[in-house]
Amino acid sequence: TWAIADRSTDELLGNIAVMDMLGLAGDHGEIGYWLHPDARGRGLMTEATRTVVAHALDPDGLDRRRLALYAAVDNPASNAVAVAAGFHRFGTQRVAEPLGDGSFDDVHGYELVR
Repeated sequence: TWAIADRSTDELLGNIAVMDMLGLAGDHGEIGYWLHPDARGRGLMTEATRTVVAHALDPDGLDRRRLALYAAVDNPASNAVAVAAGFHRFGTQRVAEPLGDGSFDDVHGYELVR
């Protein structure tokens, strides 16, 4: 897990992590992230995702063979980050993401293979 901080103030702006590293064949990971609304639209999450993906796939880093990323269908920014980081959409899971109001959203699944 890494913090995304403002370069000038060191204020916390977001978080990015490689999760589920023991899943599947033991060399998999899932990218998860969030960014404060005031920090959106500056390319920070795309930059952070590309950096973390490079480290995760590097044999001298986390040595992951495959990465997954899931983004809500109704969240174009998260979907754009996935594509900008080199992920390819492999499908959509219906009513898969629980929302705060008790309803569920569809999510697009993305993958990247080393």
